Amino acid sequence: MRKAVQSLVLLVLIPFLCFAQGGTEAAQPGISVRNSDISRTLAELNTLYQYVKVNALYELDSDMLEDNLTRALVSSIDDPFAEYVTSDHSAELDEMLSGTYVGIGVYITKYDPLFIDWDDETTYMVQITSPFPGGPAERAGLRARDLISSINGELVYQLTAEECSQRLRGEEGVPITLTVHRGDSIFELDVTPELVTTPSVVSAMIDGTDYGYMMIPEFSESTYTLVSSALRDLSAKGMQALIIDLRNNSGGTVDTACLVANFFLDEGDTIISVEYKEGSGRNNTRILASDQTRKYHIPVVVLVNGGTASASEILSAALQDNDSALIIGQQTFGKGVMQDVIPWNDGFIRYTSSHYLTPDGDNIHEVGIGPDIIVEEPQLDDTQLEEYYRFVSEKSQLVQDWVDANPEYSSGNIEAFAAQYGDEVSFDPLYLKILVRNAYINGMDWEDRPVVDRTYDLYLTRAIDYLDSL
Repeated sequence: MRKAVQSLVLLVLIPFLCFAQGGTEAAQPGISVRNSDISRTLAELNTLYQYVKVNALYELDSDMLEDNLTRALVSSIDDPFAEYVTSDHSAELDEMLSGTYVGIGVYITKYDPLFIDWDDETTYMVQITSPFPGGPAERAGLRARDLISSINGELVYQLTAEECSQRLRGEEGVPITLTVHRGDSIFELDVTPELVTTPSVVSAMIDGTDYGYMMIPEFSESTYTLVSSALRDLSAKGMQALIIDLRNNSGGTVDTACLVANFFLDEGDTIISVEYKEGSGRNNTRILASDQTRKYHIPVVVLVNGGTASASEILSAALQDNDSALIIGQQTFGKGVMQDVIPWNDGFIRYTSSHYLTPDGDNIHEVGIGPDIIVEEPQLDDTQLEEYYRFVSEKSQLVQDWVDANPEYSSGNIEAFAAQYGDEVSFDPLYLKILVRNAYINGMDWEDRPVVDRTYDLYLTRAIDYLDSL
Protein backbone atom coordinates (compact mmCIF):
# COMPACT_ATOMS: atom_id res chain seq x y z
CA MET A 1 0.00 0.00 0.00
CA ARG A 2 1.24 3.43 -0.90
CA LYS A 3 0.41 6.28 1.41
CA ALA A 4 -3.27 6.86 1.23
CA VAL A 5 -3.33 10.47 0.15
CA GLN A 6 -2.43 9.64 -3.44
CA SER A 7 1.06 11.05 -3.74
CA LEU A 8 3.90 12.56 -1.80
CA VAL A 9 4.52 15.96 -3.36
CA LEU A 10 7.56 18.08 -2.61
CA LEU A 11 7.80 21.04 -4.97
CA VAL A 12 11.52 21.71 -5.26
CA LEU A 13 13.67 23.68 -7.66
CA ILE A 14 14.07 21.91 -10.98
CA PRO A 15 17.54 22.34 -12.45
CA PHE A 16 16.58 21.83 -16.11
CA LEU A 17 13.47 24.03 -16.14
CA CYS A 18 12.81 27.75 -16.04
CA PHE A 19 10.67 29.64 -13.54
CA ALA A 20 8.69 32.77 -14.29
CA GLN A 21 6.22 35.02 -12.45
CA GLY A 22 7.87 34.84 -9.11
CA GLY A 23 11.55 34.36 -9.88
CA THR A 24 13.75 31.36 -9.71
CA GLU A 25 13.57 30.91 -5.97
CA ALA A 26 10.37 30.63 -3.97
CA ALA A 27 10.56 32.08 -0.46
CA GLN A 28 10.24 29.42 2.20
CA PRO A 29 7.64 29.92 4.91
CA GLY A 30 8.98 30.57 8.40
CA ILE A 31 7.50 29.69 11.76
CA SER A 32 7.23 32.51 14.32
CA VAL A 33 5.77 32.72 17.81
CA ARG A 34 3.75 35.75 18.79
CA ASN A 35 1.34 36.73 21.49
CA SER A 36 -1.96 35.32 20.23
CA ASP A 37 -4.93 33.33 21.43
CA ILE A 38 -3.26 30.08 20.41
CA SER A 39 -0.08 31.06 22.28
CA ARG A 40 -2.10 31.63 25.45
CA THR A 41 -3.88 28.32 24.92
CA LEU A 42 -0.58 26.50 24.58
CA ALA A 43 0.73 28.18 27.72
CA GLU A 44 -2.38 27.12 29.58
CA LEU A 45 -1.99 23.56 28.29
CA ASN A 46 1.55 23.55 29.62
CA THR A 47 0.23 24.60 33.03
CA LEU A 48 -2.36 21.82 32.88
CA TYR A 49 0.32 19.35 31.84
CA GLN A 50 2.52 20.23 34.82
CA TYR A 51 -0.45 19.95 37.18
CA VAL A 52 -1.59 16.56 35.83
CA LYS A 53 1.95 15.22 35.78
CA VAL A 54 2.32 15.93 39.50
CA ASN A 55 -1.17 15.06 40.75
CA ALA A 56 -2.57 12.30 38.52
CA LEU A 57 -2.47 8.87 40.14
CA TYR A 58 -1.36 7.18 36.95
CA GLU A 59 1.66 8.00 34.81
CA LEU A 60 1.26 10.35 31.90
CA ASP A 61 2.61 9.05 28.58
CA SER A 62 4.51 12.05 27.22
CA ASP A 63 5.06 10.48 23.79
CA MET A 64 1.36 9.73 23.39
CA LEU A 65 0.52 13.25 24.53
CA GLU A 66 2.81 14.80 21.94
CA ASP A 67 1.47 12.58 19.15
CA ASN A 68 -2.14 13.36 20.08
CA LEU A 69 -1.52 17.11 20.26
CA THR A 70 0.21 17.06 16.87
CA ARG A 71 -2.60 14.98 15.37
CA ALA A 72 -5.20 17.39 16.79
CA LEU A 73 -3.44 20.38 15.26
CA VAL A 74 -3.16 18.76 11.84
CA SER A 75 -6.78 17.57 12.01
CA SER A 76 -7.86 21.17 12.68
CA ILE A 77 -6.73 22.23 9.20
CA ASP A 78 -9.66 22.50 6.82
CA ASP A 79 -7.91 19.98 4.58
CA PRO A 80 -9.13 16.41 4.00
CA PHE A 81 -5.67 15.43 2.78
CA ALA A 82 -3.76 16.71 5.82
CA GLU A 83 -2.22 13.89 7.83
CA TYR A 84 0.23 13.26 10.64
CA VAL A 85 2.12 10.01 10.20
CA THR A 86 3.91 8.85 13.35
CA SER A 87 7.40 7.39 13.44
CA ASP A 88 6.06 3.81 13.58
CA HIS A 89 4.01 4.25 10.43
CA SER A 90 6.80 6.24 8.80
CA ALA A 91 9.00 3.14 9.07
CA GLU A 92 6.30 1.20 7.18
CA LEU A 93 6.41 3.84 4.46
CA ASP A 94 10.15 3.31 4.09
CA GLU A 95 9.46 -0.42 3.60
CA MET A 96 6.85 0.29 0.94
CA LEU A 97 9.05 2.77 -0.89
CA SER A 98 11.82 0.17 -0.97
CA GLY A 99 9.86 -1.42 -3.82
CA THR A 100 8.71 -4.77 -2.44
CA TYR A 101 6.23 -5.49 0.35
CA VAL A 102 3.18 -7.56 1.22
CA GLY A 103 -0.19 -6.09 0.24
CA ILE A 104 -3.01 -6.17 -2.30
CA GLY A 105 -1.32 -3.62 -4.58
CA VAL A 106 -3.41 -0.45 -4.65
CA TYR A 107 -3.05 3.27 -4.23
CA ILE A 108 -5.91 4.73 -2.19
CA THR A 109 -7.32 7.95 -0.83
CA LYS A 110 -9.25 8.36 2.42
CA TYR A 111 -10.61 11.56 3.94
CA ASP A 112 -9.90 12.32 7.58
CA PRO A 113 -12.94 11.25 9.66
CA LEU A 114 -13.46 14.90 10.66
CA PHE A 115 -14.46 15.70 7.07
CA ILE A 116 -17.29 13.20 6.68
CA ASP A 117 -20.23 14.44 4.62
CA TRP A 118 -22.91 11.75 4.74
CA ASP A 119 -24.30 13.01 1.43
CA ASP A 120 -20.96 12.26 -0.26
CA GLU A 121 -19.82 8.66 0.09
CA THR A 122 -16.31 9.49 -1.13
CA THR A 123 -15.74 11.32 2.18
CA TYR A 124 -16.31 8.30 4.41
CA MET A 125 -15.13 5.38 2.31
CA VAL A 126 -11.76 4.32 0.96
CA GLN A 127 -11.42 5.30 -2.69
CA ILE A 128 -9.09 3.37 -4.97
CA THR A 129 -6.96 5.77 -6.96
CA SER A 130 -5.38 2.99 -8.98
CA PRO A 131 -4.43 -0.69 -8.71
CA PHE A 132 -0.91 -1.93 -9.42
CA PRO A 133 -0.64 -3.46 -12.91
CA GLY A 134 -0.88 -7.24 -12.46
CA GLY A 135 -1.26 -7.01 -8.68
CA PRO A 136 -3.81 -8.92 -6.56
CA ALA A 137 -6.32 -6.06 -6.59
CA GLU A 138 -6.25 -5.62 -10.36
CA ARG A 139 -6.49 -9.37 -10.96
CA ALA A 140 -9.50 -9.49 -8.65
CA GLY A 141 -11.16 -6.83 -10.80
CA LEU A 142 -10.81 -3.72 -8.63
CA ARG A 143 -10.69 -0.47 -10.56
CA ALA A 144 -9.85 3.18 -10.09
CA ARG A 145 -12.70 5.05 -8.33
CA ASP A 146 -14.06 1.91 -6.66
CA LEU A 147 -15.12 2.65 -3.08
CA ILE A 148 -14.59 0.35 -0.08
CA SER A 149 -16.94 0.66 2.89
CA SER A 150 -15.59 -2.18 5.03
CA ILE A 151 -12.45 -4.30 5.37
CA ASN A 152 -12.99 -7.75 6.88
CA GLY A 153 -16.33 -6.54 8.21
CA GLU A 154 -14.89 -3.41 9.86
CA LEU A 155 -16.49 -0.17 8.66
CA VAL A 156 -13.84 2.26 7.48
CA TYR A 157 -15.58 5.59 8.05
CA GLN A 158 -13.88 6.27 11.40
CA LEU A 159 -10.46 5.04 10.27
CA THR A 160 -7.67 7.29 9.09
CA ALA A 161 -5.97 6.84 5.74
CA GLU A 162 -3.00 5.24 7.45
CA GLU A 163 -5.18 2.79 9.38
CA CYS A 164 -6.94 1.75 6.18
CA SER A 165 -3.58 1.34 4.50
CA GLN A 166 -2.42 -0.99 7.26
CA ARG A 167 -5.52 -3.16 7.04
CA LEU A 168 -5.22 -3.46 3.29
CA ARG A 169 -1.64 -4.66 3.62
CA GLY A 170 -2.89 -7.68 5.51
CA GLU A 171 -1.00 -10.94 5.88
CA GLU A 172 0.51 -12.81 2.97
CA GLY A 173 -1.80 -15.58 1.75
CA VAL A 174 -4.71 -14.64 4.04
CA PRO A 175 -7.72 -13.31 2.04
CA ILE A 176 -9.14 -9.90 2.88
CA THR A 177 -12.88 -9.44 2.39
CA LEU A 178 -13.82 -6.04 0.98
CA THR A 179 -17.25 -4.50 0.59
CA VAL A 180 -16.98 -2.66 -2.71
CA HIS A 181 -19.25 0.07 -4.09
CA ARG A 182 -19.24 0.79 -7.82
CA GLY A 183 -21.96 3.07 -9.04
CA ASP A 184 -25.23 1.67 -7.68
CA SER A 185 -23.76 -1.81 -7.18
CA ILE A 186 -22.49 -3.16 -3.85
CA PHE A 187 -20.68 -6.47 -3.65
CA GLU A 188 -18.17 -8.36 -1.52
CA LEU A 189 -14.83 -9.40 -2.91
CA ASP A 190 -11.98 -11.46 -1.46
CA VAL A 191 -8.47 -10.29 -2.32
CA THR A 192 -5.40 -12.18 -1.13
CA PRO A 193 -2.30 -10.14 -0.17
CA GLU A 194 0.97 -11.28 -1.63
CA LEU A 195 4.50 -10.01 -2.10
CA VAL A 196 4.06 -7.20 -4.60
CA THR A 197 6.64 -5.10 -6.38
CA THR A 198 6.13 -1.39 -6.90
CA PRO A 199 5.83 -0.95 -10.67
CA SER A 200 8.72 0.61 -12.57
CA VAL A 201 9.08 2.21 -15.99
CA VAL A 202 8.87 -0.40 -18.76
CA SER A 203 9.29 0.15 -22.49
CA ALA A 204 9.43 -1.72 -25.77
CA MET A 205 8.99 -1.33 -29.49
CA ILE A 206 5.57 -2.55 -30.64
CA ASP A 207 5.98 -5.51 -32.98
CA GLY A 208 5.27 -4.75 -36.60
CA THR A 209 5.53 -0.99 -36.13
CA ASP A 210 8.08 1.74 -35.56
CA TYR A 211 6.13 2.91 -32.50
CA GLY A 212 7.67 2.94 -29.05
CA TYR A 213 5.64 2.14 -25.94
CA MET A 214 6.50 3.34 -22.43
CA MET A 215 4.50 2.69 -19.28
CA ILE A 216 5.16 5.10 -16.40
CA PRO A 217 3.43 3.72 -13.27
CA GLU A 218 4.43 6.55 -10.90
CA PHE A 219 6.70 9.58 -10.62
CA SER A 220 9.42 8.83 -8.11
CA GLU A 221 12.88 10.32 -7.78
CA SER A 222 14.27 7.69 -10.17
CA THR A 223 11.59 8.06 -12.85
CA TYR A 224 13.31 10.83 -14.81
CA THR A 225 16.48 8.77 -15.23
CA LEU A 226 14.50 5.67 -16.19
CA VAL A 227 12.41 7.58 -18.75
CA SER A 228 15.52 9.23 -20.22
CA SER A 229 17.19 5.84 -20.62
CA ALA A 230 14.06 4.30 -22.16
CA LEU A 231 13.73 7.12 -24.68
CA ARG A 232 17.34 6.76 -25.78
CA ASP A 233 16.92 3.00 -26.15
CA LEU A 234 13.70 3.32 -28.17
CA SER A 235 15.26 5.98 -30.41
CA ALA A 236 18.21 3.69 -31.11
CA LYS A 237 15.70 1.04 -32.21
CA GLY A 238 14.13 3.38 -34.77
CA MET A 239 11.19 4.87 -32.85
CA GLN A 240 9.14 7.24 -35.03
CA ALA A 241 6.19 7.70 -32.65
CA LEU A 242 5.58 7.08 -28.95
CA ILE A 243 2.74 5.83 -26.77
CA ILE A 244 3.06 6.91 -23.12
CA ASP A 245 0.88 4.82 -20.83
CA LEU A 246 -0.21 6.75 -17.72
CA ARG A 247 -3.20 4.58 -16.87
CA ASN A 248 -3.48 3.97 -13.13
CA ASN A 249 -0.53 6.28 -12.46
CA SER A 250 -1.59 7.89 -9.19
CA GLY A 251 1.08 10.60 -9.29
CA GLY A 252 4.22 11.24 -7.31
CA THR A 253 6.71 14.08 -7.25
CA VAL A 254 5.72 17.09 -9.30
CA ASP A 255 9.27 18.02 -10.28
CA THR A 256 9.77 14.60 -11.91
CA ALA A 257 6.60 14.93 -13.99
CA CYS A 258 7.76 18.37 -15.14
CA LEU A 259 11.16 17.03 -16.10
CA VAL A 260 9.55 14.28 -18.19
CA ALA A 261 7.29 16.84 -19.90
CA ASN A 262 10.41 18.81 -20.85
CA PHE A 263 11.47 16.02 -23.26
CA PHE A 264 8.50 16.83 -25.50
CA LEU A 265 8.04 20.60 -25.17
CA ASP A 266 9.72 23.58 -26.80
CA GLU A 267 11.73 26.01 -24.74
CA GLY A 268 9.39 28.51 -23.10
CA ASP A 269 6.29 26.31 -23.18
CA THR A 270 4.33 26.43 -19.94
CA ILE A 271 4.20 23.16 -18.01
CA ILE A 272 2.14 24.24 -14.99
CA SER A 273 1.37 27.28 -12.88
CA VAL A 274 1.49 26.80 -9.11
CA GLU A 275 -0.51 29.09 -6.80
CA TYR A 276 0.07 29.31 -3.03
CA LYS A 277 -1.97 30.81 -0.20
CA GLU A 278 -1.77 34.58 -0.07
CA GLY A 279 0.45 35.61 2.81
CA SER A 280 2.30 32.28 2.94
CA GLY A 281 5.55 33.92 1.89
CA ARG A 282 5.75 31.67 -1.16
CA ASN A 283 5.60 33.17 -4.62
CA ASN A 284 3.22 31.86 -7.26
CA THR A 285 5.34 30.12 -9.87
CA ARG A 286 5.04 29.29 -13.52
CA ILE A 287 7.24 26.40 -14.65
CA LEU A 288 8.49 26.58 -18.22
CA ALA A 289 10.23 24.08 -20.46
CA SER A 290 13.90 24.66 -21.15
CA ASP A 291 16.36 23.65 -23.86
CA GLN A 292 18.64 21.73 -21.51
CA THR A 293 17.39 18.23 -22.31
CA ARG A 294 17.18 16.19 -25.48
CA LYS A 295 13.92 16.81 -27.37
CA TYR A 296 11.66 14.19 -28.96
CA HIS A 297 9.50 15.95 -31.53
CA ILE A 298 7.61 12.91 -32.78
CA PRO A 299 3.91 11.99 -32.68
CA VAL A 300 3.01 11.17 -29.07
CA VAL A 301 -0.12 9.51 -27.69
CA VAL A 302 -0.84 9.46 -23.96
CA LEU A 303 -3.14 6.76 -22.53
CA VAL A 304 -5.18 7.80 -19.47
CA ASN A 305 -8.06 6.51 -17.38
CA GLY A 306 -9.81 7.22 -14.09
CA GLY A 307 -6.68 6.16 -12.21
CA THR A 308 -4.52 8.82 -13.88
CA ALA A 309 -4.05 11.37 -11.11
CA SER A 310 -1.98 14.23 -9.72
CA ALA A 311 1.51 14.39 -11.24
CA SER A 312 0.45 12.19 -14.16
CA GLU A 313 -2.34 14.68 -14.89
CA ILE A 314 0.27 17.47 -14.88
CA LEU A 315 2.22 15.65 -17.59
CA SER A 316 -0.93 14.85 -19.59
CA ALA A 317 -2.24 18.43 -19.49
CA ALA A 318 1.17 19.92 -20.32
CA LEU A 319 1.45 17.80 -23.47
CA GLN A 320 -2.20 18.22 -24.43
CA ASP A 321 -2.40 22.01 -23.97
CA ASN A 322 0.87 22.55 -25.86
CA ASP A 323 -0.34 20.37 -28.77
CA SER A 324 2.53 17.96 -28.14
CA ALA A 325 0.42 14.82 -27.64
CA LEU A 326 -3.02 13.35 -28.23
CA ILE A 327 -4.80 12.02 -25.13
CA ILE A 328 -6.68 8.74 -25.53
CA GLY A 329 -8.75 6.97 -22.87
CA GLN A 330 -11.21 8.13 -20.22
CA GLN A 331 -11.63 11.15 -17.94
CA THR A 332 -8.77 11.34 -15.46
CA PHE A 333 -9.07 11.37 -11.67
CA GLY A 334 -8.97 15.12 -11.06
CA LYS A 335 -6.41 15.95 -8.37
CA GLY A 336 -5.31 19.54 -8.88
CA VAL A 337 -3.82 20.26 -5.47
CA MET A 338 -0.38 19.47 -4.13
CA GLN A 339 0.89 18.49 -0.70
CA ASP A 340 4.09 19.41 1.12
CA VAL A 341 5.68 16.89 3.46
CA ILE A 342 7.68 18.08 6.46
CA PRO A 343 9.52 15.85 8.97
CA TRP A 344 8.16 15.83 12.52
CA ASN A 345 9.15 13.67 15.50
CA ASP A 346 10.74 10.98 13.32
CA GLY A 347 7.51 10.86 11.32
CA PHE A 348 6.11 13.46 8.97
CA ILE A 349 3.22 15.86 8.44
CA ARG A 350 1.53 16.22 5.09
CA TYR A 351 -0.73 19.13 4.18
CA THR A 352 -2.09 20.79 1.04
CA SER A 353 0.08 23.76 0.20
CA SER A 354 -0.99 24.83 -3.28
CA HIS A 355 -3.07 24.15 -6.32
CA TYR A 356 -1.96 24.14 -9.92
CA LEU A 357 -3.35 25.28 -13.24
CA THR A 358 -2.74 23.66 -16.62
CA PRO A 359 -0.94 25.64 -19.37
CA ASP A 360 -4.36 26.79 -20.63
CA GLY A 361 -5.21 28.06 -17.13
CA ASP A 362 -7.65 25.28 -16.19
CA ASN A 363 -8.12 24.09 -12.62
CA ILE A 364 -8.74 20.34 -12.99
CA HIS A 365 -9.31 19.57 -9.30
CA GLU A 366 -12.29 17.23 -8.94
CA VAL A 367 -12.83 17.60 -12.68
CA GLY A 368 -10.02 15.76 -14.43
CA ILE A 369 -8.73 15.95 -17.98
CA GLY A 370 -10.96 15.03 -20.89
CA PRO A 371 -9.31 12.80 -23.53
CA ASP A 372 -9.20 13.83 -27.17
CA ILE A 373 -10.40 10.34 -28.09
CA ILE A 374 -12.61 8.44 -25.65
CA VAL A 375 -12.23 4.67 -25.34
CA GLU A 376 -15.51 2.95 -24.55
CA GLU A 377 -15.11 -0.20 -22.46
CA PRO A 378 -17.76 -2.96 -22.37
CA GLN A 379 -20.29 -2.03 -19.72
CA LEU A 380 -21.77 -4.40 -17.15
CA ASP A 381 -25.20 -3.80 -15.66
CA ASP A 382 -25.74 -4.45 -11.96
CA THR A 383 -26.69 -8.11 -12.46
CA GLN A 384 -23.71 -8.79 -14.74
CA LEU A 385 -21.37 -6.97 -12.36
CA GLU A 386 -22.43 -9.11 -9.42
CA GLU A 387 -22.14 -12.22 -11.59
CA TYR A 388 -18.64 -11.24 -12.70
CA TYR A 389 -17.36 -10.74 -9.15
CA ARG A 390 -19.03 -13.93 -8.04
CA PHE A 391 -17.14 -15.69 -10.84
CA VAL A 392 -13.89 -14.01 -9.76
CA SER A 393 -14.38 -15.02 -6.12
CA GLU A 394 -15.67 -18.54 -6.64
CA LYS A 395 -13.81 -19.60 -9.78
CA SER A 396 -10.30 -18.32 -9.10
CA GLN A 397 -9.02 -21.89 -8.71
CA LEU A 398 -10.70 -22.85 -11.99
CA VAL A 399 -8.74 -20.09 -13.75
CA GLN A 400 -5.48 -21.21 -12.18
CA ASP A 401 -6.20 -24.85 -13.04
CA TRP A 402 -6.67 -23.82 -16.67
CA VAL A 403 -3.33 -22.01 -16.70
CA ASP A 404 -1.60 -25.02 -15.10
CA ALA A 405 -3.12 -27.40 -17.65
CA ASN A 406 -2.38 -25.07 -20.59
CA PRO A 407 0.88 -23.37 -19.59
CA GLU A 408 1.64 -21.61 -22.88
CA TYR A 409 0.72 -17.93 -22.82
CA SER A 410 -1.03 -17.58 -26.18
CA SER A 411 -4.14 -16.00 -27.65
CA GLY A 412 -5.28 -19.52 -28.56
CA ASN A 413 -5.35 -20.67 -24.93
CA ILE A 414 -6.98 -17.41 -23.81
CA GLU A 415 -9.69 -17.67 -26.47
CA ALA A 416 -10.24 -21.35 -25.63
CA PHE A 417 -10.84 -20.53 -21.97
CA ALA A 418 -13.41 -17.87 -22.89
CA ALA A 419 -15.12 -20.25 -25.33
CA GLN A 420 -15.35 -23.02 -22.74
CA TYR A 421 -16.85 -20.90 -19.97
CA GLY A 422 -18.51 -18.11 -21.95
CA ASP A 423 -21.86 -19.94 -22.08
CA GLU A 424 -21.96 -20.03 -18.28
CA VAL A 425 -21.98 -16.25 -17.89
CA SER A 426 -24.02 -13.36 -19.24
CA PHE A 427 -21.29 -10.70 -19.22
CA ASP A 428 -18.96 -9.83 -22.11
CA PRO A 429 -16.47 -12.68 -22.79
CA LEU A 430 -13.72 -10.03 -22.99
CA TYR A 431 -13.71 -10.03 -19.18
CA LEU A 432 -13.01 -13.76 -19.14
CA LYS A 433 -10.17 -13.30 -21.59
CA ILE A 434 -8.59 -10.55 -19.51
CA LEU A 435 -9.08 -12.60 -16.35
CA VAL A 436 -7.15 -15.61 -17.66
CA ARG A 437 -4.61 -13.38 -19.42
CA ASN A 438 -3.82 -11.72 -16.08
CA ALA A 439 -3.45 -15.15 -14.47
CA TYR A 440 -0.89 -16.14 -17.12
CA ILE A 441 1.05 -12.91 -16.68
CA ASN A 442 1.04 -13.11 -12.90
CA GLY A 443 2.70 -16.54 -13.07
CA MET A 444 5.64 -15.20 -15.07
CA ASP A 445 8.84 -13.72 -13.72
CA TRP A 446 8.69 -9.94 -13.87
CA GLU A 447 11.28 -9.66 -16.64
CA ASP A 448 9.41 -12.23 -18.78
CA ARG A 449 6.04 -10.51 -18.70
CA PRO A 450 4.82 -9.04 -22.01
CA VAL A 451 5.07 -5.27 -22.11
CA VAL A 452 2.27 -4.66 -24.61
CA ASP A 453 -0.96 -6.45 -25.46
CA ARG A 454 -2.20 -5.69 -28.97
CA THR A 455 -5.07 -8.16 -28.77
CA TYR A 456 -7.10 -7.34 -25.66
CA ASP A 457 -5.94 -3.85 -24.67
CA LEU A 458 -8.62 -1.57 -26.17
CA TYR A 459 -6.71 1.62 -25.33
CA LEU A 460 -3.50 0.46 -26.96
CA THR A 461 -5.19 -0.78 -30.13
CA ARG A 462 -7.01 2.56 -30.44
CA ALA A 463 -3.69 4.42 -30.08
CA ILE A 464 -2.05 2.25 -32.75
CA ASP A 465 -5.00 2.83 -35.08
CA TYR A 466 -4.60 6.59 -34.60
CA LEU A 467 -0.86 6.52 -35.31
CA ASP A 468 -1.45 4.34 -38.37
CA SER A 469 -3.82 7.02 -39.71
CA LEU A 470 -1.21 9.79 -39.62
